[in-house]
Amino acid sequence: MERISTGIKYLDDKLDGGYPKGKGILITGVPGSGKTIFGLHALDQGCIDGKKCVMVATEESPEDILVQAEMLGLDLKSHMDNGNLEILRVLEQRTRDIAQASEMIKGFSIREINMIGIIDLIPDDTEFVVIDNIGVFAIGMEPKEFRDKFDVLNLLISQKNFTTLLVMDEASYNLTHRIADYSTYGCLKISIKENPYTGNMERYLLITKMRSTNISLDANRYDITSQGIEFHGGGSGNV
Repeated sequence: MERISTGIKYLDDKLDGGYPKGKGILITGVPGSGKTIFGLHALDQGCIDGKKCVMVATEESPEDILVQAEMLGLDLKSHMDNGNLEILRVLEQRTRDIAQASEMIKGFSIREINMIGIIDLIPDDTEFVVIDNIGVFAIGMEPKEFRDKFDVLNLLISQKNFTTLLVMDEASYNLTHRIADYSTYGCLKISIKENPYTGNMERYLLITKMRSTNISLDANRYDITSQGIEFHGGGSGNV
C-alpha cells in the first residue's frame, strides 16, 4: 500500500512509511497535546514532496495557523504562495452560519453546518487533507446522527482518494461515545499523563488502529519543541 509521509521520521517508521494513501485517519487528544501540530507536520512534508494539500480549519483563521507553523519552523506560507497549500476559511463560514441561525431559530446548534459538505470545498486534485477540528460538528448531534454523517464523509474521502487526517478534540470524541474509531482506517490517540516516577507531566501517542499496517501498541513519548513534535529516541519532523 502506498503511504503519505507524516512529516515525522519516527512516526513514519512506526506506520510502515506513513499514513495509508487515500484513507481517513483519526487523531484525538486533550487540549495542549499537539493534535494540530501533527497535522502541520504532514501538510509541510506533503507540500515539500510536491503534493497538493488542503487544510480545513474550523477553529482557527489561516493567519493564526501560519503564525503557529512559523513558530515551529514550518514555512507553510511559502507553500501557499507557490500553490501547493490551501487553507480553507471555514472558521469565518461557521461564524456567519451561527450568527444567521441565532437570528432565525431559538435553540440553534452547530449541526446547522453540514459536515458532509466539507468534501465539496476541497478541490478534486487534492492529495492530502487535514480537517481540524471535525469535533465541532458533533456538538448538538445524537451519536447515531454523527456516526451516519461521519461514515458518509469517510466514504467520500476514500472515493476522492484524499489521504485525510481527521483531528477531533477529546470532549467531542467522548460525547459521541468514541464511535469515530469505527469509521476511519486508522486511529491515533494522544494524551498527557503524569509520570509516576518523576511527577512530571508527559505527552504520549498510541497507535490503536491502522489497517494494512504492522503496528505496536507501545506508548510513544514525545515533546513539543521549537521544531515541532520530537519523539524520545526517534527524532522529529521534518523527515
